Amino acid sequence: GAPAYGGPPMMGPPPTSANPMTMPPPPTGAPGVGAAFMAPPGVPGMAPPPTGAPGVPGYGAPPTMGAPPQYAMNYGAPAPGGPSSMTGMPMGFDSGNNLAGMPGGAPGGVTPGSVAGAPGAGPNDPNALAGANPLPTIDEIDMSITCNPNFLRTSVSKIVASQQLANNSRLPLGVVCKPMAGDKGTNNEDVEVVDFGATGIVRCKRCRTYINPFVSWTDNGRRWRCNICGMLNDVPSTYFSHLDQKGHRRDKDQRPELSRCSVEFVAPGDYMVRPPQPPVYFFVIDVSENAVASGMIRSTVNAIRSALDSLPGQPRTQIGFITFDAHIHFYNLKSTLSAPQMLVISDITDPIMPLPEDLLVNLQDSRKVVDALLDALPTMFHKNLQPAADATQPIAAMAPSNSCLGPALMAAKRVIQHVGGKLSLFQASLPNLGEGALKMRENPRLLGTDKEHTMLIAEDPWYKTQAIDFSRLQIAVDTFLFSGQYTDVATISTLSKYTSGSCYYYPAFFAPRDGLKYEKELYHNLTRATAFEAVMRVRATRGLRFSNFYGNYFIRGTDLLALPNCTSDSTFALDLAYDEPHLTASVVTIQAALLYTNSMGERRIRVHTMVLPVTNSLPEMIETADIDCAMNLLSKQAVDIAQKSGLDNARQRVNQLTIDMLRGARTAITGPGNSGPMGGPAGYPGPGYAAGGPASSSGAGVYANGGPLPNSLLLLPLYAMSLQKSLVLRGGTDVRVDERAFFQTLLNNMDIEESKVFIYPRMFSIHDMGHDAGLPCDNAQGEHGEDMIATAGPFHVRLPAILNLSYERLSQAGIVLLENGYDMFMWIGRSVNPAIISTLFGVQSLDSVQDMSKLAILPDNSDFSSRAHAVVVALRAERARYMQLHFIREGDGYAEAYFARFLIEDRANFSGGGLSYVEYHSHVTRTVG
Repeated sequence: GAPAYGGPPMMGPPPTSANPMTMPPPPTGAPGVGAAFMAPPGVPGMAPPPTGAPGVPGYGAPPTMGAPPQYAMNYGAPAPGGPSSMTGMPMGFDSGNNLAGMPGGAPGGVTPGSVAGAPGAGPNDPNALAGANPLPTIDEIDMSITCNPNFLRTSVSKIVASQQLANNSRLPLGVVCKPMAGDKGTNNEDVEVVDFGATGIVRCKRCRTYINPFVSWTDNGRRWRCNICGMLNDVPSTYFSHLDQKGHRRDKDQRPELSRCSVEFVAPGDYMVRPPQPPVYFFVIDVSENAVASGMIRSTVNAIRSALDSLPGQPRTQIGFITFDAHIHFYNLKSTLSAPQMLVISDITDPIMPLPEDLLVNLQDSRKVVDALLDALPTMFHKNLQPAADATQPIAAMAPSNSCLGPALMAAKRVIQHVGGKLSLFQASLPNLGEGALKMRENPRLLGTDKEHTMLIAEDPWYKTQAIDFSRLQIAVDTFLFSGQYTDVATISTLSKYTSGSCYYYPAFFAPRDGLKYEKELYHNLTRATAFEAVMRVRATRGLRFSNFYGNYFIRGTDLLALPNCTSDSTFALDLAYDEPHLTASVVTIQAALLYTNSMGERRIRVHTMVLPVTNSLPEMIETADIDCAMNLLSKQAVDIAQKSGLDNARQRVNQLTIDMLRGARTAITGPGNSGPMGGPAGYPGPGYAAGGPASSSGAGVYANGGPLPNSLLLLPLYAMSLQKSLVLRGGTDVRVDERAFFQTLLNNMDIEESKVFIYPRMFSIHDMGHDAGLPCDNAQGEHGEDMIATAGPFHVRLPAILNLSYERLSQAGIVLLENGYDMFMWIGRSVNPAIISTLFGVQSLDSVQDMSKLAILPDNSDFSSRAHAVVVALRAERARYMQLHFIREGDGYAEAYFARFLIEDRANFSGGGLSYVEYHSHVTRTVG
């Protein structure tokens, strides 16, 4: 299914002065010109266009020997002398200037005289470029081709041309990009693979944009105009096709890169600085007393063992292990051994590497030795236990252990630095030995004060320095943290932040209670689709640029994201800003390109392209706002503010932006020439609101002065209040430092569907759910794919009724299920019908249950319990993290207080959170005017 566009270029260009209507069609036997590219019978054709000057890279020939270094760099040829390091970026990807990040910039080698139609124009003059290189118009492109929002999604569907109007709206403008969404292994059913063969990948000569469905074609197909910078580019002879009456290529539907917004190109050799490396999985495991006693080691081994057969890249996959406590333990896993050999290094200040060639081995060759090590690990370090310690107590109950995390990381780096890969770190306590040792920074007195944010940022620069070095070596670090005592999540998670890894946190880990969640998440982490040695750049049409990036990455230069690993869960958000006072384009293009090596060792370039119409009407842009995407961007901006200047400042910022957005919308709608009606119904239909809820009686949907509230912003006050009361921003003293730091890290990497339910959780009524709730629904979607019925999971399981997030919705005789995208909570009233308790849990009364963590829904007990269990399973299927189900009995003190933090429509006991939703909505509408 990968069409090849091979064949040598035709030797002679046709005379450009000839009448095209009298010229013969190209010969059917010409090399590299297939039947699909010929003119239809009876239609006069034209010979393919000239190939351009010999030696122009990208046109099937090597660069000319006399080209200056900047010319070779710009067009993808290796710089003289080769790359500076094995882990440097391939010139074919990294060298192109991004006009979105450099206003009016032109790459080296494009001289003023080479800009068509603008002799003498300076390369950094945006007005000259705009006049010389007009962008494709909306009439020239096919707007029916749309990008899957799972890959690229913007906060507005139309963008206003005026920078001043955009600023007045206060809407967060940006993009959320999930480049590998839906990948399974090395495949994605929504992405076709294209191999250009000898033609070479077709890209813009100036800004290096990849060919896409939204370029325009001129000179009867001889040239194409870039939709990012406006540059006219020659079409390689082997890529030529005639145009139809609409100016589109006749072969458009046969070429995925011209008919689909998401494609994947097979990368040629000049997009590599070294041969693709085998996938590497290296495990660095804390085996101190805390890790042994809590059962963490056994759970880790269980998950790794279950994932071995499903690790990507087999039979090329390589694996290795290091364990550590006060010492470092290496493991010789040579395939000729009958059992693994453990080598202990006591000197952690300068550990000596023993047998480095046998510490990282091919998994298939050494499988028996690896299995033997996994069998031995759970009991190998029982000597670390104190006499009174056992595996029946959580980590929080234990004394601090000795942990030389830093030296262990340095040892692991020396083992895999030549190849890169994935490093999984498992840490059960605060590291306190050797380099990277951390001190206790948690100060309860600072909670709820303007100094709290100082504990939410990394203190020790050692971790950032090492993370950047890991990124340079193409090593991604996933961190798994388990301690119930202070662990300094803010600092250790830096390892994941700058290496495109993931962070997991299991406070006071206790295997009987938390083991299932941990093992499910570790298994998913190891087996999900993974791209290695990746970089990503996102481009935007001239006049726009990306000003901020959110997610886990290290940025090279101004806009190149270095990603040692990129997975099917990796998500990046980008703020969009204007570079010019007024956009000259009638349509804006955004293109994300991910260059990576898949687990089978194939170098690929995945390209996603989308377009937004440009409008001169601010109300029109506001009407197309995507509130869920906007809140994803706003929440990440708020986290950034919270870490830099404090939680209170972040909450105030969210509140003020909400007011400014609504005020800007009102002004745009009711101002001169915009007085027409616009807005939602008078009753506020918040997410899942039941009839009679506070919103339906609040008079929402209109401003205090009777002005209309835009439909697109109906949920803004609710979401804004929810964000201010969420775990990442809420005030008070009930959120521990490590807990808040983790959830801020988590939110920074959430996609839109995850952040939507994290900001405003969903609460379902279980005890009175309908007879069809929990059953698959065949007609859940309308004709155009819109959701007609609330469902979840791959089988579209119908969900129960959704309730307001208020204590008023809880009943002593009721059961509710709440999900926030990370955890689930089932609250059970004291007076629930005993028959429901019996059918769900197999007990007559919850009064006899001493440990609620041992409670479980019995799926085979009855039809009711089966459907309740199906709802839980369906909700879990939609989330990347395994949502552990916590059972909370009415009146259970701390557990119920923890649950109450998610009832965000009620008043909260901290500064800025003392308003209920009804009160907050009234406050906002009065302030707006």
